[in-house]
Amino acid sequence: MKKKLQDYGIHVPEGNRGELSGKGVTADYEWDGQSNLTITITEKPFIVSCDTAARKIKDFVKECHGS
Repeated sequence: MKKKLQDYGIHVPEGNRGELSGKGVTADYEWDGQSNLTITITEKPFIVSCDTAARKIKDFVKECHGS
């Protein structure tokens, strides 16, 4: 998933927690190393609704065979 995010232009730090950034969006993430990924959007463009941002993240996770 990290590689796919990086290919999309999103900066992803090493490790299981940190800050993602790119495309005008900043988010904190934490992964337990097995199956639980928590993403919290901390900044986004004003024009993008919270629902749209959340839907895009959920769609991306599903693309990577997550739920």
